[in-house]
Amino acid sequence: MAAFSTVRTARNLPVLPATAFGSLDSEPLLITALTEPNIQELATTRRVSADLVERAVAAGDAWPKVARDLAHGKPEILEQLTRLYASTYRVGDNPFHIVDVVPDGPVLSGRPFQLRVEYANAAEAPAVLARVRVGWAGETFTVEQVLDERGGEGRVGIDFDDERTLPVGQAQFDVRLYRADGSSSAFTRSVFVLPSNPLALSLSPAGARVTGTWSARGDYLPGTDAFLTEVELTISNGDALGVGMRRRVEWEFWDGGVGGTLVESGAFDWPSVITVGANGVWRGFLSFTSPRGSGVFNNYERKEDLLLVLRLVASDGRVISGQITSRVMLALGINIIKVGNFGTQEHVDLYAAVDALRQILERRDITLRGVNRHILSDTLAGGYTILDSEDEFRDMLEDWSVPNDFVDIYVVRQVNWGGFNGYAGDEPGPNTKGGRTDGVAADRTGFTDASGTPRLNVGILSQLIGHEIGHYLGLPHQETTDNLMRSNTGDRGPVLDYDQYRKAFPHGYLVFT
Repeated sequence: MAAFSTVRTARNLPVLPATAFGSLDSEPLLITALTEPNIQELATTRRVSADLVERAVAAGDAWPKVARDLAHGKPEILEQLTRLYASTYRVGDNPFHIVDVVPDGPVLSGRPFQLRVEYANAAEAPAVLARVRVGWAGETFTVEQVLDERGGEGRVGIDFDDERTLPVGQAQFDVRLYRADGSSSAFTRSVFVLPSNPLALSLSPAGARVTGTWSARGDYLPGTDAFLTEVELTISNGDALGVGMRRRVEWEFWDGGVGGTLVESGAFDWPSVITVGANGVWRGFLSFTSPRGSGVFNNYERKEDLLLVLRLVASDGRVISGQITSRVMLALGINIIKVGNFGTQEHVDLYAAVDALRQILERRDITLRGVNRHILSDTLAGGYTILDSEDEFRDMLEDWSVPNDFVDIYVVRQVNWGGFNGYAGDEPGPNTKGGRTDGVAADRTGFTDASGTPRLNVGILSQLIGHEIGHYLGLPHQETTDNLMRSNTGDRGPVLDYDQYRKAFPHGYLVFT
């Protein structure tokens, strides 16, 4: 008897506003000078005791030390201090912050729109340039706008004209403002571009947060001898009226695209009523279990790409469909080894960078099958917290290897030779442990923010770790726009192309999920 795929689960997912669609977006800021007349206002709006605000004002430049003493062993005090210093500045500090980025209403496919950037600038030097890096379903691009005097007063509108419109789907805007004295501020805002037609269905890998084109996963389940394919579906409505959908969902898996070979097909009823709000989105999750002998299993086992197509019908009879490439994915395990002591916020930033790294890799059909965490305290790490030579780097690999089939990633305080901020043991690295080439090092990209808190640069660190992993998997430098393997940290981006993916394919640490 022939085997067939079945729909394993189907459920609604939480919905984010279409104008703020990214769960990792920057939070809007409320920034105020830390002065005596503001004590009561700050205590109320920041949910901080008035006594702490008074101490902050009175301490002046000595406040970071006073704050450390107050917060020692008192997490509730630390939480209040974090809130206070994330939203205040001392007189004379002249901070520069983007406080919010908001589109001028829903962003509709194929239509011009504007991003409104609001910022706080305590210096006399004006903001002079706005730069927006746009991530979407195609190649990233950048929009720059020189600011006139009207843009120097805390708000600027960045125009996306007829040549810079976007298709239906998620888009991410990485916004940076530059001040005349060289200061800059950054902010990330994601949106879901709504259809101007005005109803559409989009498919994405389950749980993915990044933009761009990537495949749904065909994950092998050894215990059941089956493949599991999970997808999210998003119905987007660009109309000012809500839309109801019929519960019936039809699905098809094609080999060679629609019109090629129909591998499997079927239908099911969604377990609840589907309603898409005005200028809004509805999200759902479903998965397919494909046992051995089914058409989907056979194609996956041959490592062939499939095209998954879903089709739904609105209550008024309109038919919408969406499709996504589906393939088995490669998986990579990593050991994150903190070399030296890290502060609480540095620890949070490090694993935010790991999350961002996962998103970068998943855009090219590679995921993380595990992240092991290891810590070498300052005492244990000794001189390895700062690497002053290649020999010292290789001594560290030899002394502190983790005995598993994951790539060792040593995050050190500084890589301090040859102009490097990261280094790989070999290209490609070995499939075994215990030598002088089995790992990579990355500078932790440390800095101190306006509140005096030690931080790590999440964006740079995620790409730096990904770049060194790329070398370990056998990828050389590649100087194409926004490529992860560009040699210069300041020029690289998150992109890995299909040829790079295939080149990394044979490495022994990459396995099929």
